[in-house]
Amino acid sequence: MNTMITRTRAELRATAMEVREAGATTTQILQTVARMLTGPAATLEKFERNVADVLDTAGFWFDELSDEYIRELGSTPYPWQTAKFDDLTGRDQAWVVGRVIQQFGDPDVKPERPAPIRLADQLLTSLRRAAALKVEFGDHFMPVYRGVRDSLITLLGTQSVDRELALEAIDHALTTGKGIAEAVAHLDGQL
Repeated sequence: MNTMITRTRAELRATAMEVREAGATTTQILQTVARMLTGPAATLEKFERNVADVLDTAGFWFDELSDEYIRELGSTPYPWQTAKFDDLTGRDQAWVVGRVIQQFGDPDVKPERPAPIRLADQLLTSLRRAAALKVEFGDHFMPVYRGVRDSLITLLGTQSVDRELALEAIDHALTTGKGIAEAVAHLDGQL
């Protein structure tokens, strides 16, 4: 069961910088990140589990940082026998905390959803490829062809294109090489 709540990377980064500037150690910064990822009504057990997850992840990145020092310089300022998170300062601390935030935080900007017609053209391209595979390799690819075609028909249905018109437009687009929007407009009498 997931005990974490969603926080953006920007939120986590801003809070981490705040507590760092207030003099917090790396461990305290990581615990603050874990606290932010724990729901307000979470039990102590859930908070401790989140702290453990965050610290485990930080440990992985701490080891990566140390290994990078060894690759570049032949030795590390963080020997594994004695190193602690609180030994990290400056750029190294920011690097490890940044990697933890990158892993646990949601992207600051949500990816843009493609316009339905753009998605329809991508499905049409996939349908053309499936048709070519069907021709080249036989009916083995027929289920793929049907699945992509059905997805395209469903998507066109969300744009108020009835099933018959969608089927005709798909056939027209496949035979003429036109885009799906142009094929629908042509068959609907708009062109």
